[in-house]
Amino acid sequence: MSEQIDRPGTRAIRSGLFKTDPPRLIGSACRDCGVHTFPAREFCPECGSEQVTPDVALAPTGRLYSFTTVRQAPPGRRTPYNLGYVDLDNDVRVMAQVEADPATLQIGMPLHLRIQTVGRQDDLDLIGYVFIPSDIDQEVPNE
Repeated sequence: MSEQIDRPGTRAIRSGLFKTDPPRLIGSACRDCGVHTFPAREFCPECGSEQVTPDVALAPTGRLYSFTTVRQAPPGRRTPYNLGYVDLDNDVRVMAQVEADPATLQIGMPLHLRIQTVGRQDDLDLIGYVFIPSDIDQEVPNE
């Protein structure tokens, strides 16, 4: 289930990171070497080219590359939570919160993107992105 960013009382954690219909992270792609990046960049970190295509919708699915469970955090942050690297299906590695019981997480497990409320600030719901195991929620976004 994805939430709308543009409803009253909400705002994105940062503009330009994702879209909701269908849910996708937004990156960039180098026109010279083909490398995709997230978040979007004005130059390619691989070859240094400034010939990049902005606003590229990245794959909504991937596999867990690595993770840790955070058990101590600044005041106001609920713990524990999982922070992981996810290898998206188009060769982009992103860091994101992974919502699942830590005991069920396994390197290589399939995950998919979910856009949802991730916190509150100044009486607004903050909408952001997380990844969840694909077998938990069968609402896998269309390609």
